[in-house]
Amino acid sequence: MYNSPGVKKIRRYSVNKPRFICTIIVAAVILGLMLSLPSWFEDIIYPPYRIGDFSSEHLQMYFSIGEEYSVPWYYLAAIDMVERPDNEETESGRISRIAIHLRGIEDIDQLDDLLGDYRNDKKFIRDVKNQVRRFRILKRIYEDKVFPIAAGYEYDYKDGFGDARTYGGNRSHEGIDIMCDKGVPVVSVCDGVVEKKGWLELGGWRLGIRGDDGIYYYYAHFSRYHEDIDEGSRVKKGQVIGYAGDSGYGGEGTTGKFAPHLHFGMYEGRNEVAVNPYPFLKVWERSKILVQ
Repeated sequence: MYNSPGVKKIRRYSVNKPRFICTIIVAAVILGLMLSLPSWFEDIIYPPYRIGDFSSEHLQMYFSIGEEYSVPWYYLAAIDMVERPDNEETESGRISRIAIHLRGIEDIDQLDDLLGDYRNDKKFIRDVKNQVRRFRILKRIYEDKVFPIAAGYEYDYKDGFGDARTYGGNRSHEGIDIMCDKGVPVVSVCDGVVEKKGWLELGGWRLGIRGDDGIYYYYAHFSRYHEDIDEGSRVKKGQVIGYAGDSGYGGEGTTGKFAPHLHFGMYEGRNEVAVNPYPFLKVWERSKILVQ
Protein backbone atom coordinates (compact mmCIF):
# COMPACT_ATOMS: atom_id res chain seq x y z
CA MET A 1 0.00 0.00 0.00
CA TYR A 2 1.33 3.44 -0.90
CA ASN A 3 0.31 7.08 -0.98
CA SER A 4 -0.84 8.49 -4.26
CA PRO A 5 1.25 11.37 -5.62
CA GLY A 6 0.11 14.73 -4.29
CA VAL A 7 -1.78 13.21 -1.35
CA LYS A 8 -0.44 14.17 2.08
CA LYS A 9 -0.04 11.46 4.62
CA ILE A 10 -2.15 12.07 7.73
CA ARG A 11 -0.37 11.25 10.95
CA ARG A 12 -2.41 10.19 13.88
CA TYR A 13 -1.28 10.78 17.48
CA SER A 14 -2.52 9.06 20.59
CA VAL A 15 -2.52 10.65 24.02
CA ASN A 16 -0.61 8.91 26.76
CA LYS A 17 -3.29 9.28 29.43
CA PRO A 18 -1.13 8.54 32.51
CA ARG A 19 1.49 11.02 31.34
CA PHE A 20 -1.17 13.61 30.52
CA ILE A 21 -2.77 13.27 33.95
CA CYS A 22 0.64 13.51 35.63
CA THR A 23 1.39 16.71 33.68
CA ILE A 24 -1.92 18.24 34.77
CA ILE A 25 -1.23 17.38 38.41
CA VAL A 26 2.29 18.87 38.30
CA ALA A 27 0.95 22.04 36.66
CA ALA A 28 -1.75 22.33 39.33
CA VAL A 29 0.81 21.93 42.12
CA ILE A 30 3.08 24.59 40.60
CA LEU A 31 0.12 26.94 40.19
CA GLY A 32 -0.90 26.31 43.80
CA LEU A 33 2.60 27.09 45.02
CA MET A 34 2.64 30.30 43.01
CA LEU A 35 -0.72 31.38 44.41
CA SER A 36 0.40 30.63 47.97
CA LEU A 37 3.62 32.63 47.56
CA PRO A 38 2.71 35.33 50.11
CA SER A 39 2.26 32.76 52.86
CA TRP A 40 5.65 31.08 52.75
CA PHE A 41 7.98 31.89 49.87
CA GLU A 42 7.75 35.65 50.24
CA ASP A 43 9.95 35.51 53.34
CA ILE A 44 12.74 34.10 51.16
CA ILE A 45 12.36 36.51 48.25
CA TYR A 46 11.63 39.57 50.38
CA PRO A 47 13.05 38.86 53.88
CA PRO A 48 11.07 41.01 56.31
CA TYR A 49 12.70 43.77 58.28
CA ARG A 50 12.67 43.68 62.07
CA ILE A 51 12.44 46.57 64.50
CA GLY A 52 16.03 45.97 65.50
CA ASP A 53 17.20 46.65 61.94
CA PHE A 54 16.56 50.36 62.45
CA SER A 55 17.58 52.95 65.00
CA SER A 56 14.76 54.36 67.09
CA GLU A 57 15.64 57.81 65.71
CA HIS A 58 15.08 56.68 62.13
CA LEU A 59 11.80 54.96 62.95
CA GLN A 60 10.53 58.00 64.80
CA MET A 61 11.48 60.20 61.84
CA TYR A 62 9.68 57.95 59.33
CA PHE A 63 6.61 57.83 61.57
CA SER A 64 6.41 61.57 62.24
CA ILE A 65 7.07 62.72 58.66
CA GLY A 66 4.63 60.16 57.32
CA GLU A 67 1.99 61.46 59.69
CA GLU A 68 2.75 65.09 58.80
CA TYR A 69 2.34 64.51 55.06
CA SER A 70 -0.35 61.80 55.27
CA VAL A 71 1.96 59.29 53.61
CA PRO A 72 2.30 55.71 54.92
CA TRP A 73 5.68 55.72 56.63
CA TYR A 74 6.94 52.49 55.07
CA TYR A 75 7.04 54.09 51.60
CA LEU A 76 9.41 56.72 52.96
CA ALA A 77 11.52 54.08 54.68
CA ALA A 78 11.62 51.93 51.54
CA ILE A 79 12.87 54.80 49.37
CA ASP A 80 15.41 55.71 52.03
CA MET A 81 16.73 52.14 52.08
CA VAL A 82 17.17 52.15 48.29
CA GLU A 83 18.83 55.57 48.15
CA ARG A 84 20.89 55.74 51.32
CA PRO A 85 24.39 54.25 51.19
CA ASP A 86 25.26 51.99 54.10
CA ASN A 87 26.00 53.83 57.32
CA GLU A 88 25.09 57.21 55.86
CA GLU A 89 22.91 59.29 58.12
CA THR A 90 19.36 59.95 56.98
CA GLU A 91 18.34 63.60 56.83
CA SER A 92 14.80 64.57 57.76
CA GLY A 93 14.76 67.25 55.06
CA ARG A 94 15.34 64.68 52.33
CA ILE A 95 12.63 62.41 53.71
CA SER A 96 10.22 65.35 53.79
CA ARG A 97 10.96 66.12 50.13
CA ILE A 98 10.24 62.50 49.26
CA ALA A 99 6.96 62.68 51.18
CA ILE A 100 5.80 65.64 49.08
CA HIS A 101 5.96 63.46 45.95
CA LEU A 102 3.97 60.67 47.61
CA ARG A 103 1.03 62.65 48.92
CA GLY A 104 -2.21 60.81 48.26
CA ILE A 105 -0.65 57.38 47.77
CA GLU A 106 -3.00 54.53 48.64
CA ASP A 107 -1.52 51.60 46.74
CA ILE A 108 1.96 50.36 45.88
CA ASP A 109 1.19 50.44 42.15
CA GLN A 110 0.83 54.23 42.34
CA LEU A 111 4.58 54.50 42.85
CA ASP A 112 5.12 54.34 39.08
CA ASP A 113 3.28 57.62 38.57
CA LEU A 114 4.07 59.42 41.82
CA LEU A 115 7.81 58.81 41.66
CA GLY A 116 8.04 59.78 38.00
CA ASP A 117 8.79 63.41 38.82
CA TYR A 118 11.12 62.46 41.66
CA ARG A 119 13.26 59.87 39.90
CA ASN A 120 11.98 58.43 36.64
CA ASP A 121 13.95 55.20 36.77
CA LYS A 122 12.18 51.85 36.33
CA LYS A 123 14.83 49.90 38.23
CA PHE A 124 14.70 52.38 41.11
CA ILE A 125 10.91 52.12 41.33
CA ARG A 126 11.09 48.32 41.16
CA ASP A 127 13.65 48.27 43.97
CA VAL A 128 11.44 50.56 46.07
CA LYS A 129 8.46 48.23 45.61
CA ASN A 130 10.56 45.29 46.74
CA GLN A 131 11.66 47.24 49.81
CA VAL A 132 8.05 48.11 50.66
CA ARG A 133 7.24 44.39 50.78
CA ARG A 134 9.98 43.90 53.36
CA PHE A 135 8.20 46.20 55.81
CA ARG A 136 5.10 43.99 56.13
CA ILE A 137 5.89 42.83 59.69
CA LEU A 138 6.81 46.29 60.98
CA LYS A 139 3.66 47.61 59.35
CA ARG A 140 1.60 45.10 61.31
CA ILE A 141 3.34 46.02 64.57
CA TYR A 142 2.82 49.73 63.93
CA GLU A 143 -0.86 49.57 63.04
CA ASP A 144 -4.02 49.03 65.07
CA LYS A 145 -2.56 49.58 68.55
CA VAL A 146 -3.51 51.70 71.56
CA PHE A 147 -1.52 53.45 74.28
CA PRO A 148 -1.05 51.29 77.42
CA ILE A 149 -2.23 54.02 79.84
CA ALA A 150 -5.99 54.53 79.84
CA ALA A 151 -7.42 57.84 78.64
CA GLY A 152 -8.06 60.58 81.20
CA TYR A 153 -5.04 59.93 83.43
CA GLU A 154 -1.89 62.01 83.73
CA TYR A 155 1.41 60.43 82.78
CA ASP A 156 4.87 61.31 81.53
CA TYR A 157 7.62 59.41 79.76
CA LYS A 158 10.85 59.86 77.84
CA ASP A 159 13.18 57.69 75.83
CA GLY A 160 15.06 55.87 78.56
CA PHE A 161 15.71 52.68 76.59
CA GLY A 162 19.27 51.51 77.12
CA ASP A 163 19.87 53.66 80.20
CA ALA A 164 22.16 52.16 82.82
CA ARG A 165 20.62 50.24 85.73
CA THR A 166 22.48 48.86 88.72
CA TYR A 167 19.95 46.92 90.79
CA GLY A 168 20.68 43.24 90.31
CA GLY A 169 23.98 44.05 88.59
CA ASN A 170 25.02 46.44 85.87
CA ARG A 171 22.55 46.22 83.00
CA SER A 172 20.70 48.26 80.39
CA HIS A 173 17.10 49.37 80.72
CA GLU A 174 15.02 47.22 78.36
CA GLY A 175 11.91 49.35 78.08
CA ILE A 176 10.21 52.67 78.67
CA ASP A 177 9.02 53.89 82.07
CA ILE A 178 5.67 55.66 81.88
CA MET A 179 5.38 57.62 85.11
CA CYS A 180 1.87 57.85 86.55
CA ASP A 181 -0.05 57.56 89.80
CA LYS A 182 -0.49 54.27 91.57
CA GLY A 183 -3.71 52.56 90.53
CA VAL A 184 -3.93 54.04 87.02
CA PRO A 185 -5.54 51.46 84.69
CA VAL A 186 -3.20 49.76 82.24
CA VAL A 187 -4.62 48.30 79.02
CA SER A 188 -3.27 45.81 76.52
CA VAL A 189 -1.91 47.60 73.46
CA CYS A 190 -3.14 44.82 71.17
CA ASP A 191 -4.92 41.50 70.90
CA GLY A 192 -2.93 38.60 72.26
CA VAL A 193 -2.48 35.85 74.82
CA VAL A 194 -1.12 36.13 78.37
CA GLU A 195 2.02 33.98 78.50
CA LYS A 196 3.45 35.06 81.86
CA LYS A 197 1.87 36.31 85.06
CA GLY A 198 3.40 36.59 88.51
CA TRP A 199 6.28 38.00 90.48
CA LEU A 200 9.76 38.86 89.22
CA GLU A 201 12.37 40.46 91.44
CA LEU A 202 13.10 43.20 88.90
CA GLY A 203 9.62 43.60 87.47
CA GLY A 204 7.47 43.01 90.53
CA TRP A 205 3.96 41.95 89.58
CA ARG A 206 4.27 41.66 85.82
CA LEU A 207 2.51 40.36 82.72
CA GLY A 208 3.95 39.04 79.47
CA ILE A 209 1.51 39.11 76.56
CA ARG A 210 2.26 37.58 73.17
CA GLY A 211 0.65 39.89 70.64
CA ASP A 212 -0.98 38.56 67.51
CA ASP A 213 1.78 40.45 65.69
CA GLY A 214 4.38 38.12 67.24
CA ILE A 215 5.85 40.69 69.64
CA TYR A 216 6.21 39.82 73.32
CA TYR A 217 4.82 42.79 75.30
CA TYR A 218 6.09 43.15 78.86
CA TYR A 219 4.18 45.14 81.50
CA ALA A 220 5.81 45.49 84.92
CA HIS A 221 5.45 46.98 88.43
CA PHE A 222 1.68 46.49 88.74
CA SER A 223 0.00 47.26 92.04
CA ARG A 224 -2.52 44.55 91.17
CA TYR A 225 -3.88 42.61 88.22
CA HIS A 226 -7.33 42.87 86.74
CA GLU A 227 -9.43 39.99 88.01
CA ASP A 228 -10.05 38.56 84.52
CA ILE A 229 -6.36 38.08 83.71
CA ASP A 230 -4.67 34.68 84.01
CA GLU A 231 -1.94 32.84 82.15
CA GLY A 232 -3.45 31.57 78.92
CA SER A 233 -6.13 34.26 78.90
CA ARG A 234 -7.02 35.78 75.56
CA VAL A 235 -6.95 39.59 75.78
CA LYS A 236 -8.32 42.22 73.43
CA LYS A 237 -6.80 45.53 72.44
CA GLY A 238 -7.77 48.15 75.03
CA GLN A 239 -8.76 45.60 77.70
CA VAL A 240 -7.74 46.51 81.26
CA ILE A 241 -5.06 44.07 82.38
CA GLY A 242 -3.87 45.66 85.62
CA TYR A 243 -3.08 48.83 87.53
CA ALA A 244 0.18 50.77 87.69
CA GLY A 245 2.22 50.59 90.86
CA ASP A 246 5.64 50.39 92.46
CA SER A 247 6.18 46.66 92.98
CA GLY A 248 9.58 45.05 92.51
CA TYR A 249 13.27 45.23 93.40
CA GLY A 250 13.00 42.69 96.16
CA GLY A 251 11.24 39.59 97.39
CA GLU A 252 7.63 38.90 96.48
CA GLY A 253 5.37 41.75 97.57
CA THR A 254 8.13 44.40 97.80
CA THR A 255 6.89 47.93 97.07
CA GLY A 256 8.04 51.50 97.54
CA LYS A 257 11.56 51.20 96.11
CA PHE A 258 10.77 53.73 93.36
CA ALA A 259 8.01 56.04 92.16
CA PRO A 260 4.88 54.41 90.71
CA HIS A 261 5.01 53.79 86.98
CA LEU A 262 4.42 51.28 84.22
CA HIS A 263 7.49 49.66 82.73
CA PHE A 264 6.61 48.80 79.12
CA GLY A 265 8.85 46.55 77.06
CA MET A 266 8.79 44.97 73.61
CA TYR A 267 10.74 41.87 72.54
CA GLU A 268 10.97 40.46 69.02
CA GLY A 269 12.19 37.28 67.35
CA ARG A 270 12.73 33.77 68.59
CA ASN A 271 15.39 34.97 71.00
CA GLU A 272 13.10 37.76 72.27
CA VAL A 273 15.56 40.59 71.78
CA ALA A 274 14.58 43.82 73.52
CA VAL A 275 13.69 46.65 71.13
CA ASN A 276 12.95 50.29 71.85
CA PRO A 277 9.18 50.88 72.26
CA TYR A 278 9.53 54.68 72.27
CA PRO A 279 8.85 55.41 68.56
CA PHE A 280 5.76 53.20 68.68
CA LEU A 281 4.46 54.69 71.92
CA LYS A 282 4.65 58.16 70.36
CA VAL A 283 2.32 56.92 67.61
CA TRP A 284 -0.02 54.89 69.82
CA GLU A 285 -0.30 57.85 72.18
CA ARG A 286 -2.84 59.28 69.75
CA SER A 287 -5.07 56.27 70.42
CA LYS A 288 -6.12 56.03 74.06
CA ILE A 289 -8.93 53.93 75.48
CA LEU A 290 -11.46 55.34 77.93
CA VAL A 291 -12.23 52.73 80.58
CA GLN A 292 -14.90 52.60 83.26
